[in-house]
Amino acid sequence: MSDKQDKLEFKEFFRFTRDGKMKSGAFAYSITFAAFYLVVYGAAYYLLVDVLAPITDGLPIWLSDMIGAFVPGLAGAIVCLFLMKLTGTKKPAFLGYVYLAIFALVFLIAMCVMLKDDRDALSIFLRLFVIMVPVPLLLGGGSAWYIWKKSEGLDDKAEDYD
Repeated sequence: MSDKQDKLEFKEFFRFTRDGKMKSGAFAYSITFAAFYLVVYGAAYYLLVDVLAPITDGLPIWLSDMIGAFVPGLAGAIVCLFLMKLTGTKKPAFLGYVYLAIFALVFLIAMCVMLKDDRDALSIFLRLFVIMVPVPLLLGGGSAWYIWKKSEGLDDKAEDYD
């Protein structure tokens, strides 16, 4: 697929028909996936942080934070990737992670601006942000990208033999 085709396909996300309906459902699906991912990862961190606290009690802070980031992040990624496999929609599922990254970046900038005068609150926020955001985006988003590209490659090979 050429760059020109990719650009046209991306523009189709935002095009509407004359009666106001979207031409491409992928945009709506990907935003829905992003909202679902946010709920799943939020629930994973909410449910697993209290379970992990007694286990990581005597460990150094950096190791405790790392475990507190990876275990809920991995659990959430497994649930989200299972949904991706279950629904069979690879590209919108991956784009959900892209939108989640955009939301996280906007949230980070907004919180840094709002907390610029309170250094203690900003440092607490940044520590929590580093614990809770990069792992789901890297594990889940990277895996979703790999699954999407792999399925796209299989579709291309299937078309070659027809």
